Amino acid sequence: MSDFGLRSSTKNPILNIRKVKVHSMNPRHSFLITPMFGLIIFGLLSVTKLELAANSGRSGEALYKEHCSVCHGDKGEGDGFAAKFLDPKPRDFTKGIYKLRSTPSLPTDEDITRTITEGIPGTLMPAFEKSLKKEEVKTLVAYVKRFSNAFDGKTPEPISFPEPPPKTEELLAMGEKLYVEGGCGACHGQSGKGDGPSAETLKDDWGNPIRPYDFTVPGKMKSGSAVDGVYRAFFVGIGGTPMPAYGEIFTEEQNWALAYHVLSLADSDGESPGILEGDSNTGRDLIMGVTHFKNGGPPCMGCHSVMGIRASGGGPWGPDLTAAHQKFKEDGLTTFLETIPYPIMGPLFHPRPLTEEEKGHLLAFLRSMDPDGVQAITVRVSPLYNLTILIGILGVISLTLTGLIAGNKKVEVR
Repeated sequence: MSDFGLRSSTKNPILNIRKVKVHSMNPRHSFLITPMFGLIIFGLLSVTKLELAANSGRSGEALYKEHCSVCHGDKGEGDGFAAKFLDPKPRDFTKGIYKLRSTPSLPTDEDITRTITEGIPGTLMPAFEKSLKKEEVKTLVAYVKRFSNAFDGKTPEPISFPEPPPKTEELLAMGEKLYVEGGCGACHGQSGKGDGPSAETLKDDWGNPIRPYDFTVPGKMKSGSAVDGVYRAFFVGIGGTPMPAYGEIFTEEQNWALAYHVLSLADSDGESPGILEGDSNTGRDLIMGVTHFKNGGPPCMGCHSVMGIRASGGGPWGPDLTAAHQKFKEDGLTTFLETIPYPIMGPLFHPRPLTEEEKGHLLAFLRSMDPDGVQAITVRVSPLYNLTILIGILGVISLTLTGLIAGNKKVEVR
């Protein structure tokens, strides 16, 4: 101080300060205000929880892990957590063998895209058309192809399929004859019920038992139940299954005839089967637990949520059911309610099966959540969410303790 010639005087009031007492705020005020700041920080950190489907920058790995790995496995080998409970089994992508395609062997990107967006009827492969954006589907297609080196340096070219001819009695008669001569009945049965003499012995390329399709059940053909989809399946076959390709065996006219014939076995012309009827309000009450299942099954809201609404103790354990009908469609949900294949739900409902009426009510409610033109919004949990929650909680505790300690002290500056 002396080096600068500074002395305490009235001209230098700062240096004349001998003792200043600074009193803290009322402890009760500190106790209230400090946690408020903590909660604000906690809320800002928790924003990372929400990651909307509109984010097209998500990696293929992240999309696959969220939507596909539970069935197809982390490495695409068809050995996901749910795989052993599903029939037919999820596809092993590492072999580069796909069921549905418009080519003689490897599928095009458009073929894989069609499967992802439309799903596969008669299986629990859902349709992601409304829950994934086009950019996300494109990213997912590229990622799935990486599981197999069969695509390396190859760009599959689709076959140009002709437009279907009109259905005539002559074509139907030709198709009926070809069904017998071509040996279709050996697997599918004489009447197309999937009960041919070879049916019980069939296996896919991985050694899993596989059932021939029952043509008398309309609307569940894996390639689609329109005549052009059936024609395509006959022409190129169903990859990885005993279903052969008839494109090189039959003529174009014969393949159309066979396609029309198998559709006629269900007398549906490719139309979907009758919808299981029910009351949506009753379905809502069953899901919410207001009305109990006849055989004692637990209410769905014990684990699931609908439109983000959760029952006490429920919601986080299972997926939100709002978009279930959009993803699985009528056929997939019907199959799901009939089989309850998943390991958590199976032990709960297999001893306490749903009645046909209850299935109809549940379907009616889920159907009512799927109005035309409504885009499903997927809310995803960030991988950092748990860490964020922990940081937020510790921040609230730390700031609260700091406020309490500071509120009980008087600070003196001498």
